[in-house]
Amino acid sequence: MLSAVKWGALVGVAIYIVSQALVLVDNAAFPGAPSVNNPGAVSLGCLSLMLIIFAFSASGFYTGRETGRAGLGAVAGMITFVVYAALLAVYSVGGRIIQSDGKGGIAGTLAATVVPVVLYLGLAALIGWLGGRPGASRSPLRMGGAKAGSGVVVTDEAAEAPEETTSEAPVEG
Repeated sequence: MLSAVKWGALVGVAIYIVSQALVLVDNAAFPGAPSVNNPGAVSLGCLSLMLIIFAFSASGFYTGRETGRAGLGAVAGMITFVVYAALLAVYSVGGRIIQSDGKGGIAGTLAATVVPVVLYLGLAALIGWLGGRPGASRSPLRMGGAKAGSGVVVTDEAAEAPEETTSEAPVEG
């Protein structure tokens, strides 16, 4: 669990810095009001979103590689999102736009706040888990006696099985 917190926080801070740098580049290269008719600004926005998704996967990968457990990659992805969102709440280049007309009352405000957070946490968990799977399979903890980089993965079942059941029978031709 400590590994998930470590990689989630580290990657969350890194993606915050990179995304804010992209906003600075966007503001410098394409001054004025944002527009969907500007392909350069739209491309930088898409790049920013792709980097955030990659960050969820990277935190999951490194956590899975360190622990040998893909499930902790999901936790690392969620922690990455929480750190990134918290840093954005503290400071965001160019400010933030909060759209609310107050017609929904407390229930509408709560739904408008909770639903996106749950959806983003779910996305972060799924992408983190998907990154954690290859990380866990490349973990030195799962390699057993295999040489690193050989592609041989010893699963939990094979590691616990008696020697007789894991040896190959000679092939008769």
